[in-house]
Amino acid sequence: MTDFYVGYHDPPPRRVRRFQRAVAALTLAAGVAAALIAALGQRELPAAAFEFGTIRGFEGLVVADPYPSLIVPRGTTSSRYLLAGPGKAGADALVEAVVGEWAGLEGTLVYRDGQAMIQVEPGSVAALPAADYAYVPPDVDLGDAYLEGEIVGSKCYLGVMNPGSGITHRACANVCIQGGVPPLLEVRREDGRSEGIILAGAEGEAIGSRLAELVATPVGVTGRLVRRGSALLLHVDPADIRRLR
Repeated sequence: MTDFYVGYHDPPPRRVRRFQRAVAALTLAAGVAAALIAALGQRELPAAAFEFGTIRGFEGLVVADPYPSLIVPRGTTSSRYLLAGPGKAGADALVEAVVGEWAGLEGTLVYRDGQAMIQVEPGSVAALPAADYAYVPPDVDLGDAYLEGEIVGSKCYLGVMNPGSGITHRACANVCIQGGVPPLLEVRREDGRSEGIILAGAEGEAIGSRLAELVATPVGVTGRLVRRGSALLLHVDPADIRRLR
């Protein structure tokens, strides 16, 4: 007589129990295998950080060339921090009254691979009596260069989002850059790590508003490369930026 399973009858027939156990074991094994495959397929995230909730005080020289930055003295050298506002906004309006002056401000650190940014707290910026001005090293012209990479929003790329790049991040990056957050060209180095190069116009002007169709897609960029302290800046005409696919 063929076994017949009745849902309210406990226990079910032996053959039905064996079949259910086999199906359950196979389903569990398939789930574990799928999870392992998905995990192994994930790329390693960069060592980027956003100190959310930690407000620090900073003091230094405020500049805007072409994007707001704070130069903080370190003995005979200095550190340069890009500045951004809360959310998807630049810091231009927050620091415009103190550009070229020594000032104090409060904000949250964002950093990745030796590059750093401060998310400035509104209302915290104030001019201070001139102190020992930060050492501002002269620009070093590295000549014309052709680089391939991806245009990203600096705030997310440096740590507010991780990885903060790629096609899934395009909408966010566009809003940030159009809002005044400095654009970077993410370039992959030979060791597999990436570097964010600040993008400026041919005359050193801000160009974020002209990059809307080029964000989060592979591009080839020809321009004049400059070393500004520990940062790299690429002077480029947006019309010369080419999509690679």
